[in-house]
Amino acid sequence: MRYLYVLMGLLLLLAATATAGSFKAEMDVETYVDANNANQTFADSDLLWAASEGKEPIKLVYLSVINMFGTQGVFNPEQIASASLTLDAAKVDKPGKVKAYFKHGETFDITTWYDKADYDSGVSSPSVNIENAGSYNLDITSIVKKAVETCAEGCGYSIVIVAEDDATVGFASSKASGKGPILEYKTEG
Repeated sequence: MRYLYVLMGLLLLLAATATAGSFKAEMDVETYVDANNANQTFADSDLLWAASEGKEPIKLVYLSVINMFGTQGVFNPEQIASASLTLDAAKVDKPGKVKAYFKHGETFDITTWYDKADYDSGVSSPSVNIENAGSYNLDITSIVKKAVETCAEGCGYSIVIVAEDDATVGFASSKASGKGPILEYKTEG
């Protein structure tokens, strides 16, 4: 009987460590919405614009992420050790800060400013200052943890990029260069 307990303990230990690793999430939809073109969709755009004027966002980037948590054995937010979102700023019209936010539910390629969904202003990354064109990393650990908490069983989630300080930045989409936004996260057992 004691050997059965040892065997069960080993199996549980193996199952707990099986989910440790690095994962790269795929984007389903990359788009932005524009208050000045409120009826238009921009899912086919080469650039994903985030902009603000008078401290109010006028262009928001929406990244709809394909949820693979369940198939990766990730069911608890505490399993997420770290997460980052790499964005390539292809065009910087006005330097400034950007921040990422969590949005429950996927974003569709037909989304416009008028029918955009609100993001969760309580779950965000630290701000990143964008001065010039180049690659930038946002620490989105809290966002991915919230996504696991909310969507571990397969519901969709999105990341919304919001410009602050009257910034205007165009990020490369996958359609432009093949190197669009990259979301990577690490788990621990």
